[in-house]
Amino acid sequence: MENFRIEDAKPEDVYVIRTIVRDAWVSLYPNEEYGITAEDLSAIDWYKPEGMERRKREITENPDKEHTWVLKDSENKIVGFCKADKLKNFGEIDAMYVIPELKGRGLGKKLMEKAFEWFGPNLEVRLKVVKYNSRAIAFYKKFGFKETTTKVLYQGTTLPSGKEIPRIEMVKQATLA
Repeated sequence: MENFRIEDAKPEDVYVIRTIVRDAWVSLYPNEEYGITAEDLSAIDWYKPEGMERRKREITENPDKEHTWVLKDSENKIVGFCKADKLKNFGEIDAMYVIPELKGRGLGKKLMEKAFEWFGPNLEVRLKVVKYNSRAIAFYKKFGFKETTTKVLYQGTTLPSGKEIPRIEMVKQATLA
């Protein structure tokens, strides 16, 4: 972490955040078993003006309910981020990504710790993760997340082909009751 720092995201960070997500999806989520292709993932309009504006508002409007942090390198380049939400009875990790060339260096752990600090110890934390993203599932399990049997109805972005990427829910219980 010596040359990296975590900062609150700013609206002008949204384009880079979207690019990190797009690149991750195209490289990680093609899956023959589910018929998910790289072409289908690449065909998503990642930069739709209304989506970009919504994300910019999310960053600025309710920082006590929705929060996004960016991970920056020594050159001030965004190399990862985490978006977390405080809902009525639980917290949710909505998205977390670190660029591929920096995976395995403890940077995702630092982002997760930042989110847990923001949630506090009294909140159960949930997340949804792609069913076949075994690396992410193993990462979350290290923090005490466990798979639930809850069926994830909202799968997220519907691909241009009409297919959806299958997700599972994971939960980490509050550490203080």
